[in-house]
Amino acid sequence: MPTRRDEASVDAPVTVFPSALRRAAAMTRLLDLDSRDELRVAHVHLVAQVLGKSERTVWRWLAAAREDNRLTRAESSHFTVTTEVRRLLALWGGNASRVHAELVQRAADNPDTPAAPSLSTLHRAIRRALTRGERAGLKSGEAARRAHEVFGQRPPTHHQTHPCPTT
Repeated sequence: MPTRRDEASVDAPVTVFPSALRRAAAMTRLLDLDSRDELRVAHVHLVAQVLGKSERTVWRWLAAAREDNRLTRAESSHFTVTTEVRRLLALWGGNASRVHAELVQRAADNPDTPAAPSLSTLHRAIRRALTRGERAGLKSGEAARRAHEVFGQRPPTHHQTHPCPTT
């Protein structure tokens, strides 16, 4: 009798190709069918079923492929923590609100400076870029940083409660 784990491994499909490659291959084929006026709803339905997406999603992908000749997902550009932002975080003791105010002020003073991100965007970027230990260290010092780090801590030792046997 197979165990629960065996049943799941037999029933679950094994993914060999990353989803981006599967999407690109499907879009290439759908565009080819579309260029020959042979694209049917059944084709889109089959691709949606195989990729585990809705038909509406596949139609949106197809529209994007027609417009931009883009077969894969568009990469989102998000704000990243630069060396200057790290320096400001250190200056302001890890206070993201003060860093944000500083970035807004710099953008207002100099029109050549890029626009400041929103406060929530800055918070997300800081959470992505800095570990909990780094954030704690900026706010409360080195001892707080080390409290979050595993490196450099000694494991608990075993103390014998009875004396060594004598010979």
